[in-house]
Amino acid sequence: MVVFSAIDNMMKGSAGQAVHAANIAFGFEETAGLEFPGLHPVGAP
Repeated sequence: MVVFSAIDNMMKGSAGQAVHAANIAFGFEETAGLEFPGLHPVGAP
């Protein structure tokens, strides 16, 4: 078995892009669901 994985930052990765596109497609505000800063801030030890 070969497994590939990637960490996707919700604000900068493809998941954020998908949420943004879905918001546009369904007529929601473009930034809906994208304001959450995340649970693991950058630079944390």
